[in-house]
Amino acid sequence: MDRKRIKFLLLGTGIVLSMGFLMVVGMNRPGGFAYYMTVSEFLAEPERGAEGLRINGKVLTGTIDRHPSGQEVMFVVSDGAADLPVRYEGIIPDTFVDDSDVVVEGRVDASGTFQAHTLLAKCPSKYEAADDTYGTEPSDAPHEVDPASAASVIEIPSDS
Repeated sequence: MDRKRIKFLLLGTGIVLSMGFLMVVGMNRPGGFAYYMTVSEFLAEPERGAEGLRINGKVLTGTIDRHPSGQEVMFVVSDGAADLPVRYEGIIPDTFVDDSDVVVEGRVDASGTFQAHTLLAKCPSKYEAADDTYGTEPSDAPHEVDPASAASVIEIPSDS
């Protein structure tokens, strides 16, 4: 075999082995490839509570209890089927409010409270439908322009 072919085979083998290694490490990690678990999934496997896990859910309305220091908060996260009390110490995101989607990362303590060391508050969708203040008919639009009258306003230079 010539030198180029040997280099190509070594490079290809290295890439395949690296990808295989990353897959094995990722699958053997607690939680596998899953970014997070729901509250119900987490409570179905309480023995995993000692591991560092990510849990996703919504903050139940009225459960946020902020410490006066501004660096500690207790709240309840729910997936609609199950609830989990959470305690977090650290910088609280501005988007952390009642009924917001959150992902918390940490462990469960002996009392059953999830001690989070990471709190991620998901941003609400910025592409929600706006109020229909002008109705649904095109004639109701505030800036509708008649093409015939627009042509008389716009001066079009002639080619001559």
